[in-house]
Amino acid sequence: MSILHGTFPAMLTPYNKDKSINEKEYQRIAEFGISQGLNGIFCNGSAGDGLALVFEDKVKLMRLSVEVAKSKGVPVISGIGSCVYDETLALAREAKKLGVDALLLQPPFYYPLSEENMIAYFAYIAKNIELPLYVYNIPLFAPAMSLRVVEAVSKMDNIVGMKDSAGSAVDFSHFSDVLSDFDIFVGREEYYLGALISGAKGSMTSCGGVFPEIMSGIYKSFLQKDYAQAQKLQQSILKAIRFAGSMPFPLGYALLLEARGFNFNNLSTIHPIESKLYEKLDSKKSEAKAVLLCIDKEVGLAKP
Repeated sequence: MSILHGTFPAMLTPYNKDKSINEKEYQRIAEFGISQGLNGIFCNGSAGDGLALVFEDKVKLMRLSVEVAKSKGVPVISGIGSCVYDETLALAREAKKLGVDALLLQPPFYYPLSEENMIAYFAYIAKNIELPLYVYNIPLFAPAMSLRVVEAVSKMDNIVGMKDSAGSAVDFSHFSDVLSDFDIFVGREEYYLGALISGAKGSMTSCGGVFPEIMSGIYKSFLQKDYAQAQKLQQSILKAIRFAGSMPFPLGYALLLEARGFNFNNLSTIHPIESKLYEKLDSKKSEAKAVLLCIDKEVGLAKP
């Protein structure tokens, strides 16, 4: 059962000086992305600090996303992952009330799970929520989901697809081969074109929020069978991904968005940051601008 398709941004969350969510700027980023071809909004993911925010702020991001998305006629998917299982269910209930279209859930982190218990976990959540559920394979932050696990959950009622952020083209190919009727989204932006060729339904990535015209352009070029253009766009963002990787996640992406003209309040963040990072912030800002200038010359960037 296809619910979503195309290019989604893993929305970053901008903050005010008091660490509260900058609601106006969050919605401005979402509106810009949709105007540049995004097919929907993905909130409460890793890039948006969804696993570090209090319950009320997670619900707020859902509301802000729905307000923008519904006015533009596109869907919203929200992460609901937590080690507090009742919180996961509570977030799912709030999402239903607010008009969210689908949910994303990774295996519980910190506590090791056998394959059998991981399958049991997804079965328990799926039968106790009302919205369509996508499972999330993100070994960087949570236990990896094996092909056996994903194949088992793909047969469950109310589980309609997955997001794969493992970054393995080999694993992705096997997922696509075995799960031919299961909607798979790629979570690694540097592999978007390759994933589409392997059968992906779309992407949910940080670069979707930072470079919506490029990420949506890869998808559109692929659909039009203009593979040369798709590859050109794909190649253009690699330098930005390397830049973002030189800083604690997701701050590098926030700097790129700030360089594009969005307010991230001098890299205000809810995460603890060492003073040395702030000491070299000006040089990092200059580096971000240089990266954007290079990408703009290669493929062109829109003005927010």
